[in-house]
Amino acid sequence: MTLTVMALLYIGLSLNSRSRVQAEHHAGRYRCHYFSLNISSEHSDPLELVVTGFYRKPSLSSLPSPVVDSGGSVTLQCGSHQGYAKFILINEREPNLSWTLDSQRHPSGQYQALFSMGPVTPGHRWTFRCYGYYSRTPHVWSIPSDPVELQNSASTFQNYMVLNGVRMGLAGVVLLILVVILGEAWHSSWRPENSNQKP
Repeated sequence: MTLTVMALLYIGLSLNSRSRVQAEHHAGRYRCHYFSLNISSEHSDPLELVVTGFYRKPSLSSLPSPVVDSGGSVTLQCGSHQGYAKFILINEREPNLSWTLDSQRHPSGQYQALFSMGPVTPGHRWTFRCYGYYSRTPHVWSIPSDPVELQNSASTFQNYMVLNGVRMGLAGVVLLILVVILGEAWHSSWRPENSNQKP
């Protein structure tokens, strides 16, 4: 599984054919350098300019669940029936980092790749999308998959406890308001009855 740094340019599928061809033409690997007094600098680190949105989006799912125990791992499955040669997984919270795997054909006919992610630590909230591309056009990608968010089980339980506490607090406030309203109603109905009595 390789790790690369890249810039993504999402064009969508609404562009006309000419614009799509131009965008595809500009995708690729770029380096830069400068000249000073007829001396050339070293080349910069490469930048991968990727154009996305050309092909149908793959699916992305977490196995066995998007809620992961502390220190545990999870497998993210990216798949499509399009026959992509490779799949790329990107963490949306760190979009400059990606993981690439060759696709494998499943007996069902779907092409897929399995990404093992972890260990997951408390406080981690990762949101992933994946893309597919063909070997002949490695810088032209599909539409991104729907996002999958991974959560740590301890954080999820803590959030549940906080939410439960808030709900109980709101219930207590509502109960207090009802008690005040009933008390006022009882006091109003009791006062006229006693005011009619003579000493």
